[in-house]
Amino acid sequence: MKGLAKRLTAIIVLTAVCLTMVVYSRTRPVELRLGFMAGSYWDAPNGNCYAVIDAAIERFEREHPNVHVTYTSGILKRDYSEWLIDQYLLGSEPDVFLVLPEDFGELCELGALAPLDGYLAQDEAVSDTDFYPAALQSGAENGVQYALPYECVPTLMCVNKTLLESEGIAVPSGDWTWEDFYNICAKVTHDTDSDGEIDQFGCYGYTWQDALIANGTSLFTEGGSSCLISLPRAVQAVAFAQRLDKLTAETAPSARDFDEGRVAFRPFLFSDYRTYQPYPWRIKRYSDFSWDCIPMPHGPAGSNSSELSTVLAGISSRSAHTTLAWQFLRELTANADNQSMLFTDSHSVSALRSVTDSEKTRQILRQDTPGESRSGVEMLSDVMEQAVAAPRFRNYDQALLLTEGLVQTAMEDEHNLSLQLQRVQHEVQEYLQKN
Repeated sequence: MKGLAKRLTAIIVLTAVCLTMVVYSRTRPVELRLGFMAGSYWDAPNGNCYAVIDAAIERFEREHPNVHVTYTSGILKRDYSEWLIDQYLLGSEPDVFLVLPEDFGELCELGALAPLDGYLAQDEAVSDTDFYPAALQSGAENGVQYALPYECVPTLMCVNKTLLESEGIAVPSGDWTWEDFYNICAKVTHDTDSDGEIDQFGCYGYTWQDALIANGTSLFTEGGSSCLISLPRAVQAVAFAQRLDKLTAETAPSARDFDEGRVAFRPFLFSDYRTYQPYPWRIKRYSDFSWDCIPMPHGPAGSNSSELSTVLAGISSRSAHTTLAWQFLRELTANADNQSMLFTDSHSVSALRSVTDSEKTRQILRQDTPGESRSGVEMLSDVMEQAVAAPRFRNYDQALLLTEGLVQTAMEDEHNLSLQLQRVQHEVQEYLQKN
């Protein structure tokens, strides 16, 4: 009997110890580390750049009492990429961190990002269809989702409504074409004071890259293995940009011309639109004319698409807290309350359809937009649906810089543009294969 009692006592003690260990493992303090950047990626004025992340942390810690979420404040955009790579190489990267567009390819190549497809498939609280396609695509590589969109900024066309009205021209609709664009630019480009020099212009800042997107093509393949500049749609796009440039071949417009109301159109980041449209920013710039934003004009083979710039968020492939990291990533990127704060505490756009295409968001944006300058607000969701994610791969910036110089030279040559672009493609292709 004594032996049996001892054995029972031992079993009870062992069970108690095991239960204590289980309870402790579930309640012991856990630190979840974040990598976050100070300020706006698009350099837009930003009051409290930590408002969105702090609100997400507060909600998350309330739901997970044993988790303490931390981040290092004060890391500026110009320092963030180097800081993050250094942390990874030291083996001390955060569990969850922002991924800047220019860093995504390198982080994928290093294997620093955990694949998210399994989480998306199993988590009923979030789906890939919740996000605008281009925003989600920005975080994918070779068919694998490595990051989710945190915030986005599309490009729109800014319209000087005052200038168009003075020329008797209506503001184009959202479904306008290259020919509409060119005809308006040709009509408004002239010498207004008869001094022999053109001083009013159709457009400033529109590039052949804008035309590529609007004609349903791109400069590179998704992985950066090939250059596509000599494809028929690309040649058509560059030819249109060349034709547009000839309107101001003798006197090219400047940013100051636009600021002073002498330019009809200018491609604009939505973050700039939000920054300079409301009072008091609008008083400081663009105060002498009424302006608004509409989608970009489309080519014969494309749609009213523009490039979407997206800041992503991902999970470290070496995180010791992958489940908690996913739950926080979901809170940051897929929680409607958190994402709605982008419209009140920043100048970016949420990648969540349910947030950006909501009456609440439209009300917020209307409050910032005086008078009738609201086309950009009403069309924002459509712009996001049609947006295109820019390819991002290793040495993308260098390949783009090389191509820009070669294409510019080809556009300045009056001979056979198609042949010139074939030569450009051949040279860029050699660069891509070597790098």
